[in-house]
Amino acid sequence: MFDVTQPPSCTADFLVAGINLAGSSGQANIIGLNQLYANSGGTGYCTGRTGPAVIFAYNVGPGAVYASPVLSLDGKKVAFSENSGALSYFHVLTYAIGTGNGTGPGTPAVPGVFPSTAVDTKLLLGEGTTTAPFVDYQRDAAYVTTSNTSTSTGRLRKFTGVFKGTPAEVLTGGWPIYHTGGLISTPAFDSVTRHVFFKAFDGHVHFVDDSVSPVSLSATAFAIVSGTDGCARPVIVDSTNQKIYAHGTRASNSTGTAVVAQADTELSTGSRVVVNVGYRNSAATSFAPDLNNSYYQGTYATAFLYVVGNDNTTTRVPALYRIGFNSAWRLNSTIADGPLNLAITTVSGRSSSPLTTFYNSRLVKDFLFVGVSDNCRSGVTGGCIRSIDITNPAAFPTPASVNSVILPAAGGTSGITVDNISAAREASSVYYVTLSGNTLVKATQATLQ
Repeated sequence: MFDVTQPPSCTADFLVAGINLAGSSGQANIIGLNQLYANSGGTGYCTGRTGPAVIFAYNVGPGAVYASPVLSLDGKKVAFSENSGALSYFHVLTYAIGTGNGTGPGTPAVPGVFPSTAVDTKLLLGEGTTTAPFVDYQRDAAYVTTSNTSTSTGRLRKFTGVFKGTPAEVLTGGWPIYHTGGLISTPAFDSVTRHVFFKAFDGHVHFVDDSVSPVSLSATAFAIVSGTDGCARPVIVDSTNQKIYAHGTRASNSTGTAVVAQADTELSTGSRVVVNVGYRNSAATSFAPDLNNSYYQGTYATAFLYVVGNDNTTTRVPALYRIGFNSAWRLNSTIADGPLNLAITTVSGRSSSPLTTFYNSRLVKDFLFVGVSDNCRSGVTGGCIRSIDITNPAAFPTPASVNSVILPAAGGTSGITVDNISAAREASSVYYVTLSGNTLVKATQATLQ
């Protein structure tokens, strides 16, 4: 939990990470850490520390916690999902610090079991896999999706009393929403329309209007691809401009393409734009796009959507593209720049992480962070994470600039989280988990040291 408007703190700043391993007496599946601004020499902002400190480590059940946890605004509670074979669970954890709350990934405590004073509210979802929750802080509600892989169906679920009351699933007024078009993505919520969006494996973006009761699946769906999609990727919602962004891949390997799409929050036909970003490759998935600082500052002429698709060769290498906007914030129908390969061109089957952009006002730099699963560049046969400078909107990154700041990451990276804007040593960093080895890593924003 970080506040970029405040100086860094070795004790108050902390992170919570799920662990993609089954919980047991010898394996935590959720962990909390502080003393983050440390380095191996003990010369970081947290002086004398050569690594972070564990503030809690819990075994919350037999499942894995592989989707992102969500913190309450006061930082005292954590909402997350647990996946355990055919079953899944939604948790709201009030953690505790000190004796009895675990000391590391291999020495966990069980919340509420003496001497731990933590409280874990665990609610059975009852089917298949589940996603990270999306929390509506204003109404103290959370939305979670579950999918049944054997029947290719999914449900959008709602919970109330998440952080300020007693967590409970809503089972009236049309909830949960049942979907038959394949597995479904992590939900995304628009605070203006109160539409809850998800993308399904069938390539359609759907929404449920939670401003009315009973709720139902909207009759309006945006088919961003034709046929079965390669993955149910989350939708990005821009509540300020009332836009949504989605990413997908068409079904045919021989003629299909990776695509990125924009629509308004009603998914109205006239608002829809679909842009091809290279060939489709089912073995080389790529995830959420992101937007540069000009977009967030409201300067449409230099605003860009960055996205990873694939290059236009038979090897389907993950490649970076960017697309501009017109004065009405409508996404252009053709790419502005790209493809720029993010992996060795002679090796197929690579994938990328979701993109993360971050404007560091102290450095006056707009960063783009992305992980690649394998064959990152010549001399780096494994995965890596990149720090790419996209500050100058007139200049698209070059192969030299893309490869100038990288750090090996076994198997690629999870989604990438950013902490602070600070001049303090080690206090402007990114965090991610390597996909091979489940290792949590902190690296500096500018040079990924």
